[in-house]
Amino acid sequence: MSRRKRSRIAVLALAQGFVLAWLVAGCTRATEIGSRSGSPLDALPEWISPLLESGMRPDWSPDGRRLMYQDALVGDIHEFDIANSKSRPLTAHFQHRGFSRARYLSSGDVLLCGPGPDSAAGEEGGRWSHTELWFLSKTGKSPAQRLDEPCFEGPAVSRRDMRIAWSRSDYPDELIFARSELWIGRIAVEDGRAQLVERRKLIDRSDFMYLAFVETQDFRPPDETELLFTAYAYKGGEVMGVDLESGEWTNYSLDWAYDEVEGVFPDGRSAAVERELDTYTANPIGDIDIWQLELDGSGRSRRLTYFTEYAGFGANNPVISPDGRYMAFGLRIKGGGHGNGQGILLYDFEKAPK
Repeated sequence: MSRRKRSRIAVLALAQGFVLAWLVAGCTRATEIGSRSGSPLDALPEWISPLLESGMRPDWSPDGRRLMYQDALVGDIHEFDIANSKSRPLTAHFQHRGFSRARYLSSGDVLLCGPGPDSAAGEEGGRWSHTELWFLSKTGKSPAQRLDEPCFEGPAVSRRDMRIAWSRSDYPDELIFARSELWIGRIAVEDGRAQLVERRKLIDRSDFMYLAFVETQDFRPPDETELLFTAYAYKGGEVMGVDLESGEWTNYSLDWAYDEVEGVFPDGRSAAVERELDTYTANPIGDIDIWQLELDGSGRSRRLTYFTEYAGFGANNPVISPDGRYMAFGLRIKGGGHGNGQGILLYDFEKAPK
């Protein structure tokens, strides 16, 4: 091995050691959080209303009439009919080890991410270790089918066709030299059997000098030529977009806060973002509220929720209805697992201040 190569490896190891310390370090808050007692539900504005007393991680159906949600961080999937306010289970008819994500496909079928046979037992182990992509038919009669592809956290689904995107990662088994990649492919269904085809890698940690971990979120409407994703540990966490043809990426956050992109608005001009102010690490404390971030490269944003004013609470997992009028989101409990929720609420943009 040449001296120059050894030097590069040493520099990379030093930089990644710094990132590791940065990932697990705490931080000092410059703003006052939790100044009010009680719950955000005690004084909701007229444009926010409770929808479900329990449940988390909502996802809108393509027609905007239903919401799919989880009953635990790794659990069963349910579907809520907004018109009649009734829920029904989607995954109770077959044995499984729980699911950590559920997204509607354009066909009305469901894409799941959840533990495979080799996954660690328990909610946290099942969420992080050896999770896989699964296909669940909308008929509701058959069990979920394995797609023979690992997934890290949430996959992205197209609103136009059966394309999906997902993340491959070695986290949490590895950190310093862990793999973190974005992939894209298409689900093909023939005679009731689903398979994942046309897989190709879009981006990985080397594009960020190994200073980021990446997670897919959404294809950006209306043309869906760009994939939105979060780069964790990059300035605390940044909202990014990668061009599906050129592979070039754009930073939309442009700030030193924890930003995690969630639901994108149907016109593609902005996205709902989980943000924790004054956080410069990839490990947020939990004081998270929802902001609307412009996707024009300006970094402009406006705050939508103020749940962190109440001690021990926050807001998370926002998703935008297909017509752009509503945002479903979760009530976050500080101190719980990342992404936890205790009920789902509805934000009405027509009633809210402009």
